[in-house]
Amino acid sequence: MTTTSSQGSHPTRTPSPSEQRLIDDVLKLYQLHPSEQAYSHYSEDAIFHDPVSIAKGLDSIKSQFNGMPKLFAESVTETCDMLASSTPSRIEINLTQKYVFKSPIPFKEKGTEKPVNSKVTFHLNGAGLIERHDEEWDHETNKQGDEGFMGKVQAFRKKADAKLVEKTVPSDPSKV
Repeated sequence: MTTTSSQGSHPTRTPSPSEQRLIDDVLKLYQLHPSEQAYSHYSEDAIFHDPVSIAKGLDSIKSQFNGMPKLFAESVTETCDMLASSTPSRIEINLTQKYVFKSPIPFKEKGTEKPVNSKVTFHLNGAGLIERHDEEWDHETNKQGDEGFMGKVQAFRKKADAKLVEKTVPSDPSKV
């Protein structure tokens, strides 16, 4: 079995029942349904890194995902395939998510649609909890702070973005 992304074809495999449970629960976050069940898969000191932000700690991660319903009218999973390169301590998926922005026009519920293909990697600790959640749009590696001046600028901006969201969006999913 294979799946395709902007970077070509990738071999896939069927997830184990415990891997599938983790994937299904975390996908609820992407689908605008944050819950304590989904967050129970993360360690307290987990890190979420995507091209927009670097969220450190579970409360910051919760704020990132809890804030998504404020931006999007809907978010639909179009593709979710587990990559064969996954290991017991690293789950990798090819995810295509269609985001529909809320409309800025009064009385119009939905705005622009944007499909995003990503390589999502969950790095698991010894207890099977996510300690790092990386989302790489178009399967392109996220810029790191150690990649020269622009890498440092981007890392600073991503951390600042995450802190801003954390300060303005509750980490309690029941308050979303």
